[in-house]
Amino acid sequence: MSDGSRALRWCIAVATALLATAATAGAATITVVNRDGPGEGFNDPTPLAPIGGNQGTTRGEQRLIAFEYAANLWAAQLVSPVEIRVKANFDPLSCDAVSATLGLASPVSLFRDFEGAPRANTYYIGALADALAGMDLAPDEDDIEATFNSNLGTSCAFPAGWYYGLDANPSFDDTDFVTVVLHELGHGLGFLTLVNVETGRRLDGFDDAFMLFLVDARNDRTFVEMTNAQRAAAIKATGQLRWFGANVVAESGVLVDGVDEQGRVEVYAPPDAQPGSSVSHWSDQVEPLELMAPFFENPVHTPGLALAALKDLGWRLSSDPSCQADCNDNSRVSIDELILQVRIALGSATIGECAAGDRNGNGEISVNELVGAVSNALDGCPV
Repeated sequence: MSDGSRALRWCIAVATALLATAATAGAATITVVNRDGPGEGFNDPTPLAPIGGNQGTTRGEQRLIAFEYAANLWAAQLVSPVEIRVKANFDPLSCDAVSATLGLASPVSLFRDFEGAPRANTYYIGALADALAGMDLAPDEDDIEATFNSNLGTSCAFPAGWYYGLDANPSFDDTDFVTVVLHELGHGLGFLTLVNVETGRRLDGFDDAFMLFLVDARNDRTFVEMTNAQRAAAIKATGQLRWFGANVVAESGVLVDGVDEQGRVEVYAPPDAQPGSSVSHWSDQVEPLELMAPFFENPVHTPGLALAALKDLGWRLSSDPSCQADCNDNSRVSIDELILQVRIALGSATIGECAAGDRNGNGEISVNELVGAVSNALDGCPV
């Protein structure tokens, strides 16, 4: 909450391009697909003065620049050999004098039992499934869809608007657009459960990757072990629903509240289940403020513990050690990649086709490097 009487909400949506721009920062490629029509949203021609490092001169241009900036922040953190496409637009969303919905986002596709899936019979969101599989599992679809509130600051009575600067320094009570985009992209990249928060039912009766790391601290029963009724009860167990993934636990020392003695971090579980909000955020008791909090309070331009949670889900991070001979950065060395290493060693292929095989960076692949490649193919990439 921004204060005692006004609330700024962000939600998860239940799940013709005019412009597409790629946001690339060395680790992943996130392409922003503008779905707004002429004269609206990202194409709004209303003149605006440059602000906070955003050099756009119209409302639409500043919106797109800020969106691309946020996409670049995520792209710098994640590794994927597959382009991540985000279709985005501005539309009127709920907004009145005391509250406003800032944005909605969700993955477009879900996959289970694909090649490279870490766990059988489990749903993974599209962008993560693509990264794990090393290929685009739905090449004709975008990966994430996001909508932001065009009413805010224009046509509704809420006493604040959007701030499109890149410096995390909004004036007065304005809402930092970069923070909201980062938050919504976090949902689209996998920070959400597919469990029905009112009934506790799993989607199609299958687990999802997010629910694998949820536990009810009252009895230490995990979501996977629970019945539908038990999950429904845990979803409303304020202060007791927690995330126990190893990477989040390892990073949880940064918190001063909202974490237990085992390093398990509280997940948002209000006493009345809130579709689009319950479970798929950190608790509002977590301090310091995290990007994936249930309400907007202040600008946050770092993923924080959400990044560790995405690693728990299966994402590879740009800060992780690279895997020798893993040409497509999917954390696996395939037979085809081994064959390519041999071809490079024999001179029938160039090192540029798989620089990951050149461990010592001398531009060649030696017998010892081939042995290391085979070891990674047999035993898996080092964690």
